[in-house]
Amino acid sequence: MKRFNEGDIVYFVSSFIFIKKATVIRNASGFCTIRFEDGNCGTSGTRVRESKLYHTEEEAKNVVEQHQNANKWR
Repeated sequence: MKRFNEGDIVYFVSSFIFIKKATVIRNASGFCTIRFEDGNCGTSGTRVRESKLYHTEEEAKNVVEQHQNANKWR
């Protein structure tokens, strides 16, 4: 079952710090090809696992906060 469809706006967490907004341009076999809004990929896209994408910016922020809190005491 696909979590995301072509044309969906998604949020990608990079290095557990940066949240980037992107558009799904292809979804197959648990991977999505996304195109970032800032144009870093040019006309092509970046292929990532569906599990690395989030439907809302809030979901992505929660993941970043959880990671920061978990690593706070290291």
